[in-house]
Amino acid sequence: MSIGRRAFLGLIGTTAAATTLPAAASAQVMPDAARRARGLTTLARTLRAGRVLREGQISDYRAVMPGRGEPHLTREDLAIALAGRARRRTSLVSFVHLTDQHIVDVQSPTRVEFTDRYADGECGALVPTSSAHRPHEAASARIGDAMLRRIRAIGASPVSGAALQAAICTGDNTDNQQGNELRTFLDLMDGSALTGRPLVAQSGDLARYEGVQRSGDRAYWHPDPGVTATPDQYKELFGYPNAPGWLERALAPFGAAGAGMPWFSCYGNHDGLAQGNSPVLPAYRVLVESGVKVVGTPEHATCHSLTDPTAALGQLTTPGAPALPVTADPRRQYVRRREWMQAHLDSPGAPSGHGFGQRNVDDNVAYYVRDVGDVRWIVLDTVNPGGLDDGSIGERQLAWLADRLTEADAERRLVLLFSHHGPRSLTNQNQAPDAFADADGNDLPRHTADDVLAVVSAHLCVIGWVNGHTHDNVITPREGPFWDIGSAAHIDWPSQARLIEVLDNHDGTLSLFTTMIDHADDDVVSFARELMANDPQRGFATGTGAAADRNTELLLPHPFR
Repeated sequence: MSIGRRAFLGLIGTTAAATTLPAAASAQVMPDAARRARGLTTLARTLRAGRVLREGQISDYRAVMPGRGEPHLTREDLAIALAGRARRRTSLVSFVHLTDQHIVDVQSPTRVEFTDRYADGECGALVPTSSAHRPHEAASARIGDAMLRRIRAIGASPVSGAALQAAICTGDNTDNQQGNELRTFLDLMDGSALTGRPLVAQSGDLARYEGVQRSGDRAYWHPDPGVTATPDQYKELFGYPNAPGWLERALAPFGAAGAGMPWFSCYGNHDGLAQGNSPVLPAYRVLVESGVKVVGTPEHATCHSLTDPTAALGQLTTPGAPALPVTADPRRQYVRRREWMQAHLDSPGAPSGHGFGQRNVDDNVAYYVRDVGDVRWIVLDTVNPGGLDDGSIGERQLAWLADRLTEADAERRLVLLFSHHGPRSLTNQNQAPDAFADADGNDLPRHTADDVLAVVSAHLCVIGWVNGHTHDNVITPREGPFWDIGSAAHIDWPSQARLIEVLDNHDGTLSLFTTMIDHADDDVVSFARELMANDPQRGFATGTGAAADRNTELLLPHPFR
């Protein structure tokens, strides 16, 4: 990309700073904390496809095996790297980015797993209903806990050795806007030591699994053998194994480790829309607590019946659709935005509210400002209340953002933006309101990426925008200049989080170091990782990004030097 005005001025300042700084100290030995941290990240070990374990008619089922570590790749798209900066630099903030955890209630009556068959190879091509079901999703809470266990073990920056100061979850913390999913997520992040109870990631009858993976429908992977008369399509087409009893192990209560540090939260489309796509209609509120779960499609359905996600939701009540009895449970009830934020305020973890304050609840707005380390964090709400999965920003919020950036410019304060949707997915042009929202639940008209980037790039203070939603690792230089950093999902391969550290190089430039981390392993989550790696929709070939999207040093001019 071309270098903007701020980058050009920054490079001039870089040369001046380099000639006036006092002599740098001698090269420093890497701190022990940084060395230990590096050994637990992808700097030391990566994961990749291994040998074929079982053959399938469409694709083979492969093991996950370790690969070589990846060093930080220096990116000079926005500024030139000057020699000696490693001796001069100081850490401004060091934190961990978690996104798209998708804590799933696998027994919910309003999930639409039955639409997934139109994207899993049976119908030959991907359609908009992809990832409505994942074979490993019963372990979603256990995967999240394994990630937090790894983060707690790392504890420090692998670059400077500075202690990790905070974690931020940039949305899709839950999967279907349900109250019980939200409670599981909050308990996961706070940890059992604070909540005083084991984590339970199940609804209905807590003593047994009630869901599609024991339905007998061959479109789903059935871990237990003999449930289907002939092998299900995951086993037949993709080589999936038998794993008797795995569902019970994945859903068993456990002691959650917790983040072990202050953590902040952000609103995503799966936190604020039914299945991440639809405003909550009154019928959904009745169905979600009910005792009937649709698991298949009517006999007249074809591969082209459900290519519209909105129409797919109507199949929940279609006569003749195969269904299972499940245990009714009022804890599944959908939570509105105000209730979602109040639950964060009621959480025992630190900081109180996890970024949200009483004013957020009173005004029903899910965006806020907090200072963490020496950097200001501005957290946005990009969920379109009228529906559809991609994001947008309302008129009032955009004006609020412009005011906050103007303040940061005046205070010479560096800013990181956080949101669920980044610029590449702020594409939702839906201007319809949520007709069933609270009176203050809509912010119209909605603005997409071009309008938002015009505001952001006009301010000196912004150095990065950290986001998720697309379930892949991607880092893009933006005009301003600043770095757009998108991280992979927990729920899909490669199931990673990202360590981010901002360092002042004291030569007119900043470095944003990004380091990918894989979750810790136990018998449940290591197998879940293998299942997701072989997912026919989002397996080994997706999500990882290029080397320049993973372990990086991102240079940019210091806007206030």
